[in-house]
Amino acid sequence: MLDGTVSVERLAQDLAVSVATIRRDLTSMEVSGTIRRTHGGAVIQSLRGADQAFAVRQELDVEAKKNIARTAVEMIRADQTLLLNDGSTLLAFARELAVLPIPLTVATVGVNIASCLSENSNMVTYLIGGLVRHKTLATSGAFAEEMLKAINADTAFIAAEGITVREGLTYSYETDAHLARLLRKQSTQTVVLATARKLRQRDRITAFAASSIDILITDCEDQDTVASFEDVGVKVVQAKPDAGTSNVVRSAFS
Repeated sequence: MLDGTVSVERLAQDLAVSVATIRRDLTSMEVSGTIRRTHGGAVIQSLRGADQAFAVRQELDVEAKKNIARTAVEMIRADQTLLLNDGSTLLAFARELAVLPIPLTVATVGVNIASCLSENSNMVTYLIGGLVRHKTLATSGAFAEEMLKAINADTAFIAAEGITVREGLTYSYETDAHLARLLRKQSTQTVVLATARKLRQRDRITAFAASSIDILITDCEDQDTVASFEDVGVKVVQAKPDAGTSNVVRSAFS
């Protein structure tokens, strides 16, 4: 199995074919975007976040996502209207929402998120319609955007491929960035859910500036990173392992 960088000579030896055959095949693979040619060899192209299969992303930072989700759900109050984009962190959040015994209205582009929430009879769930993307299990396109524009929400809960103070919320594709902008525009409050790993990376398209985030919920414990977001006006809430839903149920009815 290929992992990282490999030479033409090594491939020819392992596969028992000529160097010319390997070079020809590598050229074809580079055109398809599978690898990047280097001097004397090739490097496997790393998939951007949105290009990774959902099942793969779901296995990353599992405990951190659960802690973030449990912390986020403590913000919820009865009869709120929420907007959610897609992703494994938002699915973890949806699983926490799905067990709340309070009335809520939730609209999301995540097909698996809508399915999860639909199991709660106290909840009105809208799947924002559009083109279903196989890898992200989310909808996008003009239909989705038009439906989003008709919803006036209390809070948007948003995840991204990367978040930095300098670049803001970033995504692999402009479609996802545009949807994030709409989620923010249609909501009174914007809450971003991000693991510490996401705060150390950026992607190619910026959705909106970090200063436009109202609340950032993260498991990041690096004080310099946290302070950098606070310096631009973001309220940072640290996710804790013992966060739960007991407080939200009491406060929702108080």
